[in-house]
Amino acid sequence: MKLDDFVSETLKQIIKGVVAAQEYGNTQNAKVNPVSARFHGNSEGHSYCRETGLPLQKVEFNVAVTVTEEKTSANDGESVGSISVTSASSNSSQNSSVSRIQFEVPVLLPITGM
Repeated sequence: MKLDDFVSETLKQIIKGVVAAQEYGNTQNAKVNPVSARFHGNSEGHSYCRETGLPLQKVEFNVAVTVTEEKTSANDGESVGSISVTSASSNSSQNSSVSRIQFEVPVLLPITGM
């Protein structure tokens, strides 16, 4: 996979995940990546909700993505579902790469009585 495709697909999936979490958060009195988020300039890494004054939690993600490409050629082989049946004469090659993705999402956790 090319780097630009990897970056594009990764960001699309992160956005899709955040949107799904926001929709769920709305049903649980929580906010994911709230518009009201404000960051303290003098205390790096600390953020709060402008509307409630409550601190936001940073949920940090550090994900390893492994991509594996495998090519197999055989004389008399057939594939059944995820099980591959091949003859005694076959060639196989495999390439894999690991990429790391790190990001964080601010979350205002639910408070009872809000």
